[in-house]
Amino acid sequence: MVVQRITMFKVNEEADIQKMIDQYKAVAETNKKVRIPISAHDRRQLRPSHQDGKPYILACTAYKPINDPRTQGYNLLAYTTFASQEDVKYYDEKCEAHQGVKDLAKGKIQPPPLVAMWETS
Repeated sequence: MVVQRITMFKVNEEADIQKMIDQYKAVAETNKKVRIPISAHDRRQLRPSHQDGKPYILACTAYKPINDPRTQGYNLLAYTTFASQEDVKYYDEKCEAHQGVKDLAKGKIQPPPLVAMWETS
């Protein structure tokens, strides 16, 4: 199953929207899981849930939606596709580029962002 995810933000300042779009571009360009050793004694082994520098995001892009009352104030949309729920967890908890999005968003959005996920075959 493929996991689709959309995150919708209410960004406070218009100028910050492009900065966040640019940070999502960085996520798309650097979406590789990193080597994490099981122990300091055996650095050749990987934890089973981690790939060795392989891309784990199938698609990632961010958009500014068309200004329409139905957007209810959401002015940035991020669309991400993953191969598995495990990859979503990695993205949320360990991805450095995604952490960059979170850091950039602090104080610049009306929290929390709205997140929806669904599986497709």
